Amino acid sequence: MSTVETVEIVSFGYLHDEPPTAHLTIDLRHHFRDPHVSPELRYMTAADEPVRAAVLNTPGIPELVAAT
Repeated sequence: MSTVETVEIVSFGYLHDEPPTAHLTIDLRHHFRDPHVSPELRYMTAADEPVRAAVLNTPGIPELVAAT
């Protein structure tokens, strides 16, 4: 019998608030481009689809998600 586990990926900014409670936190600030540097995404949050798409389409992110 196998069980299905759910993994929730949450993007957050250390400058905005305390990090969310998590079993595992992976700090990728030095590895991947912050969507905040794009003027069209600057005033959006991780709750906005364009930001999520930008993060998930960053080279290396799909592989990281799969490996995690």
